Amino acid sequence: MDMQFSTQLPETFMAAVPFDTLKMVERFESAGFSMAQAKMQAAVLAEVISAEYSSIAERFSSKQDVSQELVAIKASLDTINAKIDKSAAEVKGELIRWVVSVGLLQMALIAGLVLKLVH
Repeated sequence: MDMQFSTQLPETFMAAVPFDTLKMVERFESAGFSMAQAKMQAAVLAEVISAEYSSIAERFSSKQDVSQELVAIKASLDTINAKIDKSAAEVKGELIRWVVSVGLLQMALIAGLVLKLVH
């Protein structure tokens, strides 16, 4: 029974997770596995590790994704800060108008009372 199989790993996996299939095959052979069994075991193990790595890569964000999100968040914060500054300026202007109005009203009231007391 001659089995054909590949011990080639996907390039993305090989770049991300160091896994020496030759060393694994040699370890299986030294443990008593035949060459075909050792190669098959190493290939299956490589596939499992590759699948798990792919699953992990899908669940987590890359640095580039996080950087893009941070840029968007910073832009939103800048917009919010501009709105806050504008609102603060409007409130300050409104407060000044109220203070001046109340001051003038107070002065008129005091003048009226003084005139009433004088006559």
